[in-house]
Amino acid sequence: MKVTKNEIKNIKNYNIEKDKFYILHKIISSEDSNLFSDLENYIIGQSAPNLPIWIWTKDDIEDLDDLKKDLEVLLTNKENKITCKRELYNLLKEIYDITDYFEMGFLTCTNVIKPLKNGIFVRPNYSDVTQLAKYWIDNEKEMDKIDISMNEALEEANNWIKEKNFYVLKNNSGKIVCMAGYSIIDNLAKITHVYTPKEERGKGYCKNLIYNLTKKLLEEGYMPMLYTDYNYASSNKAYIGVGYENKDILINSKILK
Repeated sequence: MKVTKNEIKNIKNYNIEKDKFYILHKIISSEDSNLFSDLENYIIGQSAPNLPIWIWTKDDIEDLDDLKKDLEVLLTNKENKITCKRELYNLLKEIYDITDYFEMGFLTCTNVIKPLKNGIFVRPNYSDVTQLAKYWIDNEKEMDKIDISMNEALEEANNWIKEKNFYVLKNNSGKIVCMAGYSIIDNLAKITHVYTPKEERGKGYCKNLIYNLTKKLLEEGYMPMLYTDYNYASSNKAYIGVGYENKDILINSKILK
Protein backbone atom coordinates (compact mmCIF):
# COMPACT_ATOMS: atom_id res chain seq x y z
CA MET A 1 0.00 0.00 0.00
CA LYS A 2 1.09 3.58 -0.53
CA VAL A 3 2.50 5.09 2.65
CA THR A 4 4.01 8.31 4.02
CA LYS A 5 7.51 8.77 5.34
CA ASN A 6 6.15 9.12 8.87
CA GLU A 7 4.51 5.70 8.66
CA ILE A 8 7.78 4.09 7.62
CA LYS A 9 10.12 5.65 10.16
CA ASN A 10 9.37 3.14 12.93
CA ILE A 11 10.00 -0.08 10.98
CA LYS A 12 12.58 -1.63 13.29
CA ASN A 13 14.33 -3.98 10.88
CA TYR A 14 14.70 -1.26 8.26
CA ASN A 15 16.22 1.19 10.73
CA ILE A 16 18.89 -1.37 11.56
CA GLU A 17 19.92 -1.48 7.89
CA LYS A 18 19.20 2.06 6.71
CA ASP A 19 22.91 2.90 6.41
CA LYS A 20 23.22 0.32 3.65
CA PHE A 21 20.10 1.71 1.97
CA TYR A 22 21.28 5.33 1.89
CA ILE A 23 19.52 6.18 -1.38
CA LEU A 24 16.24 4.71 -0.14
CA HIS A 25 16.73 6.68 3.08
CA LYS A 26 17.11 9.79 0.92
CA ILE A 27 14.00 8.91 -1.09
CA ILE A 28 12.02 8.46 2.13
CA SER A 29 13.22 11.86 3.36
CA SER A 30 11.80 13.61 0.28
CA GLU A 31 8.31 15.10 0.30
CA ASP A 32 7.36 14.01 -3.23
CA SER A 33 8.58 10.41 -3.41
CA ASN A 34 6.47 7.36 -4.19
CA LEU A 35 6.61 5.04 -1.17
CA PHE A 36 4.98 1.64 -0.72
CA SER A 37 5.20 -0.74 2.23
CA ASP A 38 3.32 -3.27 4.33
CA LEU A 39 4.99 -1.53 7.32
CA GLU A 40 6.89 -4.64 8.30
CA ASN A 41 8.47 -6.73 5.55
CA TYR A 42 9.38 -4.34 2.73
CA ILE A 43 9.71 -0.75 1.60
CA ILE A 44 9.68 0.30 -2.05
CA GLY A 45 10.75 3.82 -2.96
CA GLN A 46 11.15 5.91 -6.09
CA SER A 47 11.93 9.62 -6.00
CA ALA A 48 10.32 10.32 -9.40
CA PRO A 49 9.03 8.42 -12.45
CA ASN A 50 11.79 6.95 -14.66
CA LEU A 51 14.33 7.01 -11.81
CA PRO A 52 15.70 3.85 -10.12
CA ILE A 53 13.46 1.92 -7.72
CA TRP A 54 15.00 0.97 -4.37
CA ILE A 55 13.60 -1.96 -2.41
CA TRP A 56 14.38 -2.89 1.18
CA THR A 57 13.18 -6.26 2.49
CA LYS A 58 13.63 -7.93 5.81
CA ASP A 59 15.81 -11.03 5.77
CA ASP A 60 14.11 -14.32 4.91
CA ILE A 61 11.08 -12.66 3.34
CA GLU A 62 8.74 -15.32 1.98
CA ASP A 63 5.44 -13.85 0.80
CA LEU A 64 5.91 -11.51 -2.18
CA ASP A 65 2.25 -11.04 -3.09
CA ASP A 66 1.83 -7.57 -1.58
CA LEU A 67 5.32 -6.47 -2.60
CA LYS A 68 4.68 -7.51 -6.20
CA LYS A 69 1.37 -5.60 -6.31
CA ASP A 70 3.05 -2.44 -5.05
CA LEU A 71 6.08 -2.85 -7.31
CA GLU A 72 3.85 -3.19 -10.37
CA VAL A 73 2.59 0.37 -9.81
CA LEU A 74 6.12 1.70 -10.41
CA LEU A 75 7.09 -0.56 -13.32
CA THR A 76 6.01 1.89 -15.99
CA ASN A 77 8.95 1.66 -18.42
CA LYS A 78 10.24 -0.98 -20.78
CA GLU A 79 13.37 -1.08 -18.61
CA ASN A 80 13.04 -0.38 -14.86
CA LYS A 81 16.21 -0.04 -12.79
CA ILE A 82 16.00 -1.61 -9.34
CA THR A 83 18.35 -2.00 -6.37
CA CYS A 84 17.73 -4.64 -3.71
CA LYS A 85 19.29 -7.39 -1.62
CA ARG A 86 20.54 -10.48 -3.43
CA GLU A 87 17.87 -12.57 -1.70
CA LEU A 88 15.08 -10.51 -3.24
CA TYR A 89 16.81 -10.42 -6.62
CA ASN A 90 16.85 -14.22 -6.67
CA LEU A 91 13.12 -14.28 -5.95
CA LEU A 92 12.24 -11.58 -8.48
CA LYS A 93 14.13 -13.24 -11.32
CA GLU A 94 11.70 -16.14 -11.01
CA ILE A 95 8.84 -13.71 -11.70
CA TYR A 96 10.25 -11.11 -14.10
CA ASP A 97 12.56 -10.88 -17.08
CA ILE A 98 15.61 -9.29 -15.42
CA THR A 99 18.85 -8.14 -17.04
CA ASP A 100 21.97 -6.00 -16.39
CA TYR A 101 22.90 -7.70 -13.12
CA PHE A 102 25.81 -6.26 -11.21
CA GLU A 103 26.96 -6.26 -7.61
CA MET A 104 27.28 -2.87 -5.93
CA GLY A 105 29.52 -2.79 -2.90
CA PHE A 106 28.58 -0.91 0.25
CA LEU A 107 31.69 0.42 2.03
CA THR A 108 32.20 2.45 5.20
CA CYS A 109 35.21 3.95 6.96
CA THR A 110 35.77 4.52 10.68
CA ASN A 111 39.57 4.82 10.72
CA VAL A 112 41.21 6.55 7.80
CA ILE A 113 44.70 5.53 6.60
CA LYS A 114 46.99 8.30 5.36
CA PRO A 115 48.57 7.63 1.93
CA LEU A 116 51.76 9.09 0.51
CA LYS A 117 50.82 12.69 -0.21
CA ASN A 118 50.28 13.61 -3.84
CA GLY A 119 48.29 16.67 -4.92
CA ILE A 120 46.57 19.61 -3.28
CA PHE A 121 43.15 19.13 -1.66
CA VAL A 122 40.92 22.18 -2.21
CA ARG A 123 37.34 23.24 -2.79
CA PRO A 124 36.81 24.27 -6.44
CA ASN A 125 35.65 27.73 -7.45
CA TYR A 126 33.70 29.06 -10.40
CA SER A 127 36.83 29.33 -12.54
CA ASP A 128 36.94 25.49 -12.40
CA VAL A 129 33.36 24.93 -13.49
CA THR A 130 34.06 24.21 -17.17
CA GLN A 131 36.71 21.61 -16.33
CA LEU A 132 34.40 19.93 -13.81
CA ALA A 133 31.62 19.84 -16.39
CA LYS A 134 33.88 18.21 -18.98
CA TYR A 135 34.96 15.58 -16.45
CA TRP A 136 31.33 14.86 -15.61
CA ILE A 137 30.48 14.36 -19.28
CA ASP A 138 33.37 11.88 -19.54
CA ASN A 139 32.30 10.11 -16.34
CA GLU A 140 28.70 9.66 -17.47
CA LYS A 141 29.83 8.34 -20.85
CA GLU A 142 32.32 5.91 -19.30
CA MET A 143 30.35 4.69 -16.28
CA ASP A 144 26.70 4.83 -17.31
CA LYS A 145 27.01 4.95 -21.12
CA ILE A 146 25.00 8.18 -21.09
CA ASP A 147 25.63 11.26 -23.24
CA ILE A 148 24.80 14.49 -21.44
CA SER A 149 25.06 18.00 -22.89
CA MET A 150 27.56 20.62 -21.79
CA ASN A 151 24.67 22.74 -20.48
CA GLU A 152 23.48 19.87 -18.29
CA ALA A 153 27.00 19.25 -17.02
CA LEU A 154 27.60 22.96 -16.35
CA GLU A 155 24.39 23.17 -14.33
CA GLU A 156 25.50 20.17 -12.26
CA ALA A 157 29.00 21.58 -11.71
CA ASN A 158 27.64 24.98 -10.69
CA ASN A 159 25.44 23.27 -8.10
CA TRP A 160 28.45 21.42 -6.66
CA ILE A 161 30.30 24.68 -6.14
CA LYS A 162 27.25 26.53 -4.83
CA GLU A 163 26.40 23.83 -2.27
CA LYS A 164 30.01 23.71 -0.99
CA ASN A 165 30.01 19.92 -0.71
CA PHE A 166 32.50 19.26 -3.48
CA TYR A 167 36.28 18.97 -3.47
CA VAL A 168 39.05 18.45 -5.98
CA LEU A 169 42.69 17.46 -6.00
CA LYS A 170 45.02 19.65 -8.06
CA ASN A 171 48.55 18.83 -9.14
CA ASN A 172 51.48 21.22 -8.75
CA SER A 173 50.55 22.90 -12.04
CA GLY A 174 47.04 23.69 -10.82
CA LYS A 175 45.28 21.12 -12.99
CA ILE A 176 42.31 19.28 -11.46
CA VAL A 177 43.35 15.62 -11.40
CA CYS A 178 40.51 14.12 -9.33
CA MET A 179 37.10 15.23 -8.03
CA ALA A 180 34.50 14.01 -5.54
CA GLY A 181 31.57 15.32 -3.54
CA TYR A 182 29.29 14.14 -0.77
CA SER A 183 25.71 14.33 0.43
CA ILE A 184 24.46 14.05 4.00
CA ILE A 185 21.39 12.56 5.65
CA ASP A 186 21.34 12.32 9.43
CA ASN A 187 24.84 11.21 10.43
CA LEU A 188 25.61 9.54 7.09
CA ALA A 189 27.89 11.14 4.51
CA LYS A 190 27.76 9.44 1.11
CA ILE A 191 30.78 10.12 -1.09
CA THR A 192 29.76 10.51 -4.71
CA HIS A 193 30.79 11.85 -8.14
CA VAL A 194 34.29 10.39 -7.82
CA TYR A 195 36.20 10.81 -11.08
CA THR A 196 39.83 10.83 -12.22
CA PRO A 197 40.57 11.57 -15.90
CA LYS A 198 42.13 8.63 -17.71
CA GLU A 199 45.47 10.31 -18.25
CA GLU A 200 45.86 10.93 -14.50
CA ARG A 201 45.00 7.48 -13.21
CA GLY A 202 47.48 5.26 -11.40
CA LYS A 203 49.23 8.20 -9.73
CA GLY A 204 47.59 8.04 -6.31
CA TYR A 205 45.34 11.06 -6.86
CA CYS A 206 42.05 9.30 -6.12
CA LYS A 207 43.47 7.78 -2.94
CA ASN A 208 44.63 11.22 -1.74
CA LEU A 209 41.34 12.93 -2.49
CA ILE A 210 39.25 10.24 -0.81
CA TYR A 211 41.59 10.24 2.19
CA ASN A 212 41.28 13.99 2.71
CA LEU A 213 37.54 14.05 2.14
CA THR A 214 36.96 11.08 4.47
CA LYS A 215 39.18 12.60 7.17
CA LYS A 216 37.19 15.84 6.97
CA LEU A 217 33.86 14.03 7.32
CA LEU A 218 35.04 11.89 10.23
CA GLU A 219 36.32 14.96 12.06
CA GLU A 220 32.88 16.56 11.61
CA GLY A 221 31.21 13.55 13.21
CA TYR A 222 29.77 11.84 10.12
CA MET A 223 30.05 8.23 9.04
CA PRO A 224 31.54 8.25 5.53
CA MET A 225 30.17 5.62 3.16
CA LEU A 226 30.05 4.95 -0.54
CA TYR A 227 28.79 2.54 -3.14
CA THR A 228 31.16 1.02 -5.66
CA ASP A 229 31.05 -1.08 -8.80
CA TYR A 230 33.42 -4.00 -8.26
CA ASN A 231 34.28 -3.96 -11.97
CA TYR A 232 36.46 -0.89 -11.36
CA ALA A 233 39.39 -2.46 -9.52
CA SER A 234 41.58 0.67 -9.38
CA SER A 235 39.01 2.85 -7.60
CA ASN A 236 38.10 0.02 -5.20
CA LYS A 237 41.80 -0.39 -4.39
CA ALA A 238 41.99 3.33 -3.60
CA TYR A 239 39.01 3.14 -1.22
CA ILE A 240 40.36 0.09 0.62
CA GLY A 241 43.80 1.69 0.73
CA VAL A 242 42.61 4.64 2.80
CA GLY A 243 40.60 2.57 5.26
CA TYR A 244 37.23 1.71 3.72
CA GLU A 245 35.85 -1.72 4.49
CA ASN A 246 33.47 -3.84 2.43
CA LYS A 247 30.33 -4.26 4.52
CA ASP A 248 27.85 -5.84 2.14
CA ILE A 249 26.55 -5.80 -1.40
CA LEU A 250 23.33 -4.77 -3.09
CA ILE A 251 22.22 -5.93 -6.51
CA ASN A 252 21.51 -3.50 -9.33
CA SER A 253 19.51 -4.79 -12.28
CA LYS A 254 16.69 -3.96 -14.70
CA ILE A 255 13.20 -5.44 -14.83
CA LEU A 256 12.00 -5.63 -18.43
CA LYS A 257 8.33 -5.16 -19.21
